[in-house]
Amino acid sequence: MNRKSIFSLAIGVSLLCFLIVWQGVEQVLTVISKGGWLLLFVCIFAPFDQFINAEAWRQLFPPSRRPSRIRVLLASWTGSSVNTLLPVISIGGEFVKARILILWSYAPEDAVSAMIVDKTVQAISVLLWALVGIVLLALVSEKEEIIIMALAGALVLTIGIIGFVCVQLKGGLGSLARLAARTQIGHKWVDLVESADLVDTATRAIYNHPVRIIGSVALRMIGRFLLVGEVLLATYLMGHPITFLDAVLLKGIVVGIRGVGFAIPGSYGVQEGGYMLVGSFIGLPPDLMIAVSLATRVREILPSIPFLYFWQHTEGRAFLKRH
Repeated sequence: MNRKSIFSLAIGVSLLCFLIVWQGVEQVLTVISKGGWLLLFVCIFAPFDQFINAEAWRQLFPPSRRPSRIRVLLASWTGSSVNTLLPVISIGGEFVKARILILWSYAPEDAVSAMIVDKTVQAISVLLWALVGIVLLALVSEKEEIIIMALAGALVLTIGIIGFVCVQLKGGLGSLARLAARTQIGHKWVDLVESADLVDTATRAIYNHPVRIIGSVALRMIGRFLLVGEVLLATYLMGHPITFLDAVLLKGIVVGIRGVGFAIPGSYGVQEGGYMLVGSFIGLPPDLMIAVSLATRVREILPSIPFLYFWQHTEGRAFLKRH
């Protein structure tokens, strides 16, 4: 956590507060109150979502050295909790989940390379899911300029994914390590280069098995479809049920918008603005959209809290073993 991350979080929270005040605090609270404590049931989607995401990551490990499902789930959920609850950009939790496996004596090159490729898989699933939302939006909206802008955003994301994959295949991590080592002296920099080269080799090995990547993407997409249920449940409990296709449209495009706003920790304010924008295209009131967004955050936040303790417990045990 640094000042930039905290500043970005402050911007996001400020934007969130502005949107709530703009739409009317009383109106938003009235919508939420219709659901009441029953909105806590959105949390039932959390373990299923986390298990699917963890299994998607696990598929990227070499079969002979694949960690157990429970350990991958614990590491993955902890990383997700860090991204959700702490002022870090979305990559912060990815490093945490890889580090936890390393602390459990799994090969660093396996954990880090699988984490890097998993980030690519996440981006691909965001792109595919956003395209699903764009297609549905094109069917209900007559505003061609909106569709064109959405497609342009998808194109930019596609270019970014291709560039990221190319960097991985060309050994980008090793190149960065060697560049840093040129200006430094010491064995630790030699070790860093060697470790980076091992990660690059392991990363390329994953790409040599595209079936693993396809399977991982498929699991991520299943997880995306699963979370449509939380929107359906939240809107139903708030007395404004929507159709399955409207829920898919909302989740699809909002996920894409969250991807663009990755620099804001938790995408606070970005997600809420996305729901309001997309909801306006299909005739859904902005106060309902803010309430739905806040309900989905309940699913993200509450189940994540214990895993921050688990992270500190794991780090603490590792520290005591070293000393």
